[in-house]
Amino acid sequence: MTKDIPKMDDLIKGINDPDMLLTDEPQGISDAADKEQEESANGSASMLSPDADGSKCWQVFMNYLDNSDERSDKDERLVCKLDRDLVDSLDDCDIHNRSRSDLVNAIVRAFFETYLPQLSEFRRKKKSLFITFNKEDYEVE
Repeated sequence: MTKDIPKMDDLIKGINDPDMLLTDEPQGISDAADKEQEESANGSASMLSPDADGSKCWQVFMNYLDNSDERSDKDERLVCKLDRDLVDSLDDCDIHNRSRSDLVNAIVRAFFETYLPQLSEFRRKKKSLFITFNKEDYEVE
């Protein structure tokens, strides 16, 4: 009976490593990890070039971000809770020295502008009784 004890390098691989991919998949032993790194290095150029929709979405995002100072309705912003990892990632981004709120608003606006037809399929149906309310039906003559 042999004990397959991983090497120390395999156990600490990725700690404080900015190049480490954040995935839910467990990392394999060093041979598999090395092979994965080679494959990702070969395909890294294709991963960095977005598809047509992604490129459009990025450009729309940048347009909204550039115009965020011109918006007069910043007082109308509401609080929205984000996951900690998203907050940390947004705080690490320094795009035109914009605030986290500006980044989130630009991201969401760009997403809505790009994918509005797909999102419209998931629009909630209003269940209010006022939708079918007709004031004339209730007026007393």
